[in-house]
Amino acid sequence: MHVQAQPEEAVPIAVQLLRRACLALDDDVRAARREIQRALELLLDSVAQAPFGRPIQGLASWQARRVVDHVLAHLDLPIRVDDLAAVTRLSTSHFSRAFKLSFHMSPHAYVVALRLARARALMLESDEQMSRIAAACGFADQAHFSRAFRRKTGCAPGFWRRERRGQLDREPVASIADQAEVEEGWSCLADFSDAATAAGEMPA
Repeated sequence: MHVQAQPEEAVPIAVQLLRRACLALDDDVRAARREIQRALELLLDSVAQAPFGRPIQGLASWQARRVVDHVLAHLDLPIRVDDLAAVTRLSTSHFSRAFKLSFHMSPHAYVVALRLARARALMLESDEQMSRIAAACGFADQAHFSRAFRRKTGCAPGFWRRERRGQLDREPVASIADQAEVEEGWSCLADFSDAATAAGEMPA
């Protein structure tokens, strides 16, 4: 007969069945085998029924705020997912899943979005060479920056700068900070800045 039990009862019942199997092993191998089989089925059923830990939640507002602050403070440097997980006090795997639930993109994609947003602002408000802008925004080199920029916008950084500056000369625009809010990365930043402020104190 197949034994059924709640997940929390499965282990004690399985232990009892295995003890009976051990007692029967010398005299009745078939009976011992039946008890072992019942214990195995019980444990397999309990594993199938039991949830694998608590469902992953998104980041708390203080965690999102710390991630954003860390990224903005280190945009000119390599940023590892391990480092972002550390500031939220989560494991790397847990952090990656929670981050995606909160920001609707991977940590790597978010960092790249903020790097590109800063690069766009620098291209509009300064005459810096592309190689310097690439370095200031944490790209390995100008070629790396150009590839990432082209994937995002469909055009080269130099072409984008000339076109945008031509538009700025023809019509009034808001400040760079206001313009940045419409960019994908910065809109996420604004959302989580507000959430962190509304949440009150953050752990030390």
